[in-house]
Amino acid sequence: MANISFGERLKRARIRNAMTQAELGEKVGVSQATVSQWEIGRSVPERYQKDELKKILGGWTADKPTDESNEEAENAPGALGAWLNKARNERKMSVQELAEAAELSAPAIYNIESGRILNPQDKTIRKLERALGSSLSAETKEEIRDEANIEGLGEFVEFDPHNESDLPSVPGIYMLYDISQRPIYVGQGSDIRNRIRSHQEKKWFIRPIVETAAYVKIEKIDLREQVEKLLIRFLKANAVINKQNVER
Repeated sequence: MANISFGERLKRARIRNAMTQAELGEKVGVSQATVSQWEIGRSVPERYQKDELKKILGGWTADKPTDESNEEAENAPGALGAWLNKARNERKMSVQELAEAAELSAPAIYNIESGRILNPQDKTIRKLERALGSSLSAETKEEIRDEANIEGLGEFVEFDPHNESDLPSVPGIYMLYDISQRPIYVGQGSDIRNRIRSHQEKKWFIRPIVETAAYVKIEKIDLREQVEKLLIRFLKANAVINKQNVER
């Protein structure tokens, strides 16, 4: 297994602790910009700063990554998941209680906290903020958007395909995933909500076969069709449900 860079391990440890770059910088005694430079690999902290980072972040190996630390980094929740878990526990709310208060499904909460969903729709985040009485920091929101943005194409947004109110009514490409995050269906349409609704009548449209979904908004019909065809060909037999455009 390839070693994950110092900057990436630092970033993952910060996210696991539900801290922004500015919050971590304040504790270490440096600026937000300095933490950002550490995370993207443009500079490294001094020895005493690494010691401070280990004290603050805990359970994080700053110098010599192991296979175990690599695995933890790869499986760590995203910035939203870390914030959500921390805020929910502070309010002593169960996943089910939060799901009911936010009018979301319990699996959606689990998927966000576990990192299966990294960038849900803005309306989902607003529901969580209202239910928790806590706001996600502007810095964290910006970080989530930056990581989800596909330059020149659009933003990779995730949603719960089993929640009617969460279905996006936008044109674009969408992907359905099973519980192991394996892509099982690629589709496109002028209104993704209507396309998902057409799938819901199918016998295979149940958890855990269909667990999560994601989309990229693309308005041009020709581009949507080209991207869909390309994705299906790349997936080959891994696109479990739809096999069109796959050469065998």
